[in-house]
Amino acid sequence: MPSAWFAKAQKLRPLEWVVIGAVLVAAFLRLWNLPNTLEFLGDQGRDAIIVADIFKKGDIVLIGPVTSTGNMYLGPLYYYFMVPFLWLTYPNPIGPAYAVAFLSILTTALMYVLGKQLVGEKAAALATVLFATSSVVVNFARFSWNPNPAPLFGLLFLWCLHKAQLKQPKYWIGVAACVAVLMQLHYVALLTLPIAGLYWLWQARQWKKTEPDQRRDFIRGTVVGFAIFLLSLSPLILFDLRHDFVNVRALEDFLVSSQDSVAALPLSQKLWHVIKETHGRSLQLFFEITIGKHRNLNTVLLVVVLAALAYLVRQRKSPYQASYQLLAVTYVISVLGLSFYRSSVFDHYIAFFFPATFLIFGSVLDLIGRWRWGWGVVGIALLYYWSYNLPIMPLRTIGWKASDMQRTAQTVADRVKPGERYNIVLLSETKDIYGMNYRYFLTTTPTPPLTLEHFGEVETLFIIDEQQIEKDVTSLPIYEIVVFPNHEPSEVYSVPGGPKITVLRKQP
Repeated sequence: MPSAWFAKAQKLRPLEWVVIGAVLVAAFLRLWNLPNTLEFLGDQGRDAIIVADIFKKGDIVLIGPVTSTGNMYLGPLYYYFMVPFLWLTYPNPIGPAYAVAFLSILTTALMYVLGKQLVGEKAAALATVLFATSSVVVNFARFSWNPNPAPLFGLLFLWCLHKAQLKQPKYWIGVAACVAVLMQLHYVALLTLPIAGLYWLWQARQWKKTEPDQRRDFIRGTVVGFAIFLLSLSPLILFDLRHDFVNVRALEDFLVSSQDSVAALPLSQKLWHVIKETHGRSLQLFFEITIGKHRNLNTVLLVVVLAALAYLVRQRKSPYQASYQLLAVTYVISVLGLSFYRSSVFDHYIAFFFPATFLIFGSVLDLIGRWRWGWGVVGIALLYYWSYNLPIMPLRTIGWKASDMQRTAQTVADRVKPGERYNIVLLSETKDIYGMNYRYFLTTTPTPPLTLEHFGEVETLFIIDEQQIEKDVTSLPIYEIVVFPNHEPSEVYSVPGGPKITVLRKQP
């Protein structure tokens, strides 16, 4: 058996060894020292509480996390994805983080396996190397959060759409499935819907020119894909029917009157805002997530990349012209869609676009490599890329780990009497007053804190002060503190290396 593996290894080409090395590097960067670097903030604590209740209490959830803008709810898919992995490591929340890391490693491998069908072998290999060693991609691969698996499904979306446009209409099922998943990971990924819709309309217009078998497959792919899409929406539809269409109304408000979109601007200002923002959004899609914020340099590089992409799109003899067009259309629709948004666009908003970024970069670098001395330029570009990304990889042990939060939560649980109704307030830079990360660990003890609907019944309040800025935390204008009937601390103690905790108890 070892000799057979050795024989196969000898047949591998240098390019394939590069890809294997990139995948191994990706695995190292995503898994090394993960328990000691795990980001476990309020969102992660909230998710872990909900998911733990699914397998401990059999609670069925119809909605996912609420969006930071628009107060719309995502679908519950990510919660159910977390279930087996949190169950395996419970009460340690590391399980879903490992699952996300392995998805990112898989995405790295698929960047080459699927990417070479899209843009060719060399370009796909370059894209794989860049994706494997991106600090932004690695950071999102090392903790559990609903947007973090988006690059995998963004890549599958591009590949399925590529297959569908090459007169394989059964792949519309895959396109619909990817859109259904992406829209449950982050609402900005809905930008994949007009991309898919544009290509579907183009293919529908070719109806008379297609063969009967392809027409049948097109109808079947459309019907099954649409059914999958509707099925993915069914939990949210049921939730809206029970709650006075809260999601529909929130979406309508966002599109019509929200200050976060251009809806509130006059028409002339809308157009100017969109035109102006295309520059900044383009810089973010390509360069701010890869080499940092250097506006002048990035603007020059943007001109180079877009010029190269335009050149590739016009190469009619290239077997990858359709893919270059797909990447160009994906870029144009994504950047225009993001330009309608007036607030900050954070990196996790555009995680669905990461594969397109690196496939475009791989294609451009491959194009440069065809010229005289071109591979020297590519080598310099890679060295510059790594000089930015490798030093900021999130691999070092952080100062306040999830295990420290668990230890702190245990000190609270140790002070709670059986049947005592208590709550916590967290003072931290995250502004998560409810302290969902500490609250999760408290729910794993025999004495969990009060749930939101029972906050009014609190008898004891623990104020967990991570910042330790205020001298008198009992006088802070925080509702849970203000309404508590007794502001005289019964105990104040400090956790070694951690927060100071003030305990308020209701007088009998």
